[in-house]
Amino acid sequence: MHVSFTLSTAPMLLLALYLWFRAKGQLLPVAMFMSVFQAASVLDLGAGSLLIGVQPTYIVLLLALLARSIERQPGKPRHWIPDATTTLLLGAFVAYATLSAFVFPLLFKGVLVSNPKLGFGVPLKWELGHLNQLFYLLLSFGIYLIAAYWTPPAELTRSINWFVGGVVFAALIGLYQFIAKKTGLPFPSEILHTSPTYSIFEGYEIDGFPRMNSTFTEAAAAAFSMTIALAIVLWRFLLRADSLRNIAQLSIIGLGLLLTISTTGYVCLIFLVLVAASRYFAPWQGSMDARNARLLLAVPLVLLLFAVLGVSAVRDSFVRLAHTVLLDKTTTNSYQERTVWNRDALKAAADTYWLGAGWGVCRASSFIPTVLGNVGLPGSMLLCAFCLRLLWPVTRLSRIKVQVHGAVLLGLVAVLLDLSVSAPELAHPIIWLLFAVAAKFAASEKADGRQRATIRGRWLAPKHSLPLVHTRGSAGDYGSQYCR
Repeated sequence: MHVSFTLSTAPMLLLALYLWFRAKGQLLPVAMFMSVFQAASVLDLGAGSLLIGVQPTYIVLLLALLARSIERQPGKPRHWIPDATTTLLLGAFVAYATLSAFVFPLLFKGVLVSNPKLGFGVPLKWELGHLNQLFYLLLSFGIYLIAAYWTPPAELTRSINWFVGGVVFAALIGLYQFIAKKTGLPFPSEILHTSPTYSIFEGYEIDGFPRMNSTFTEAAAAAFSMTIALAIVLWRFLLRADSLRNIAQLSIIGLGLLLTISTTGYVCLIFLVLVAASRYFAPWQGSMDARNARLLLAVPLVLLLFAVLGVSAVRDSFVRLAHTVLLDKTTTNSYQERTVWNRDALKAAADTYWLGAGWGVCRASSFIPTVLGNVGLPGSMLLCAFCLRLLWPVTRLSRIKVQVHGAVLLGLVAVLLDLSVSAPELAHPIIWLLFAVAAKFAASEKADGRQRATIRGRWLAPKHSLPLVHTRGSAGDYGSQYCR
């Protein structure tokens, strides 16, 4: 095996070092910020014909795993933890996926499978390249364990905030990429897009509309991160619409999402707009006068929207965009190819008696066919049981009123919607961070009154100030640090 550096190595490590200094030595927030540099590689690992690029965030996460293992002391009290069943279900899924990656390619040798690296309908055999996705899965499970068991609430809150900050930064880079395409200004692709693991699709135009990938491998990957961050910021905005920080972040991320021209991103955007409308016009708290005031404030915005759409050029562009992204999507070559990927993954699941061809073997267009093709019904049922166990306690109306609960829940719903439409992988660190935080919330629902008060206090009055939020509320304002 040989190791080589890239043009991303020095600038990414310097950025990580600066962020580590700003985070006062906390590595998890740094990893969440660095997760937006998906197309960059700080180390290229080669073994024969296989070449894997290591993203900056995984270097930081490995350091975080090492630091947490060193910091742990026997008998040292831990922060309140998820119930054992939640972690057991997730651990069982990871264990089954690990077993499948080593055993099933040998057990079902010759079954036809498809993935972008091998192509369509390739006979299954055990290969070292299949373990690439297993490495990411095991590292992601490590993120869950770190966040769920050995990370204090203040650092978890900071990590979520820093992920949002990273996405804001990526959206600004996407905006500059668009300007660079239009004006001929230089864009540092040689620094931001160095990973040999994925095919990187630089910014281009589709039907006359710009499609920017920013710091990601493709525009759809950028849209995935932006929809999750948008969901978190949107909930904060609905609770503090007077915050200039919330308004600025919402505007920047929304503009970055529009520039991706991603069908999945636009579907999630429509969903989030509907959620925002229902939350805005039907608040769970407030007097009738407050509700009427919200309605009156919305009238000028609606009138402005109709006025803009009344301009023929704007209306024609909007209709053409709707056809390009949504209405005519099923007629495109991309959609038809993605449909073939999904069909082949389901066929592989059927040909392996619904046990799966092995984790990392199949890669469909969306997550459900991918999971069925890789780990079959047993793995899919374990993951589904984990998600139900995770989300059910948090969906109680009395808990959604709490600021942090609502933001994490909406972020997780955006994750699941992304995965259902077209995202094929669980590899993004923010997914596992949200899993861990939601698991802690679910555990707090099972606690008795005294334990629940203690748990809330830990989220109310963290020991460290948060760099991306202002903390003006009192300790009785549950989650106030997060939402400001």
